[in-house]
Amino acid sequence: MMANGLVEKALDVRTLSKHYPTLRADQLERMAGAMSLVRFKRGDRIPVERPSAADIFLVLKGAIAITWQHDSRHQVLVALLAPGEIFGDSSMAELADGLNGYAFANSLVARIDSARLVEILLGVELGAFKAATEMTVGWSAKALMRYIKMFHMSPRERLVVALIEIGSKFGVRDSRGLILNLPMTQKDLADLLGASRQKINEYWGELVRLGAVINLGRQLILVPDKLVALIGNHGLRHQTSPQRHSAARSHNGSAHSRREQMHQ
Repeated sequence: MMANGLVEKALDVRTLSKHYPTLRADQLERMAGAMSLVRFKRGDRIPVERPSAADIFLVLKGAIAITWQHDSRHQVLVALLAPGEIFGDSSMAELADGLNGYAFANSLVARIDSARLVEILLGVELGAFKAATEMTVGWSAKALMRYIKMFHMSPRERLVVALIEIGSKFGVRDSRGLILNLPMTQKDLADLLGASRQKINEYWGELVRLGAVINLGRQLILVPDKLVALIGNHGLRHQTSPQRHSAARSHNGSAHSRREQMHQ
């Protein structure tokens, strides 16, 4: 049972055929038999986050807004769905984190279990479908959510997030953190993040002083725990205690200028 919706009678096959004329008659009949109809009033919430991720929803009438909640104040519109469009988390569970749905207008929605839908349409198990989806289009879904999540981040926070991802993909772990086996300059990071090299140099210096990045000549070491702790911290500049500040300078050499803190 959905939180705010009212369950109605079974779905008419003719309604499905109007939206999906390329499907076979037997597929349409099986889909119609497995779907339940739910009517929502304008403003009603539609659960699209876990544990409701097992459901797929088809908009039949009205309009459904899908948003992502950045924090208590900021909300980003992901999609405004019209009749015939489908939403739901059938492939990547991470996409459900922070997503919200609500009826933008009085709406009629059909709901079906995602495993059932995949079996009807493709004749395969949901696990196999998820694996194939991850291999083929998973990168684009992750890229979309990364963009949405970074939308309200400061350039400093975007740098931290980028370093965490780079370290997870191109880092080799040792006792100090992740040794970065990827040639990278301040200009490279500036180009990736759409920031000036001067700003990247400034932020990089802060990360070094905080111990989140270690410079050993031309070898860079990322400290994942310290980088993760900085996400959402808008006061990076003021978080370094005198003791940590001193230790960082001692480790990296007080004679290093900011220009030397990252190889050019």
